Amino acid sequence: MASTSKSSIFELLSPVLEGEGIEFVDVELLGEGKGQTVRFLIHKPGGITVKDCQHVSRVVHPILEVHGLIENDVALEVASPGLDRPLVTEADFRRNVGRGVQIETVSSTGKSLRLSGTVTDVEAGKILLDRPSGETIQLEISTITKAQIQLMW
Repeated sequence: MASTSKSSIFELLSPVLEGEGIEFVDVELLGEGKGQTVRFLIHKPGGITVKDCQHVSRVVHPILEVHGLIENDVALEVASPGLDRPLVTEADFRRNVGRGVQIETVSSTGKSLRLSGTVTDVEAGKILLDRPSGETIQLEISTITKAQIQLMW
């Protein structure tokens, strides 16, 4: 799925799902050709149930077909992102204030950086990250290429 299709799907479905009390977290494309699956990752306070997934599937499928964003032979899958879910949106980071995260980002010079720390604030597309060294840094969410909760076992 092209990124333009992904952003089109987000723009189209986010308000619909928000109206249902569900946050649209991410969309993934799995496989190619006739065996293709489009996976929607959704979240809601208190967790996602099988009924929620079924409902979202019934709601989004006709919308995507009418707008020509999926083909007839594409399978839809709706799921919760799980414990190791990616942190993508400002809402994802806001929900995880006070938690440890691992982040991959790109510096202003184009260099890839791996960071870890605790999210202390989220505002206007930026996060504040307290590093283990005691340093606090501010990151633009748009420069984050990968982020997830740092699981402690």
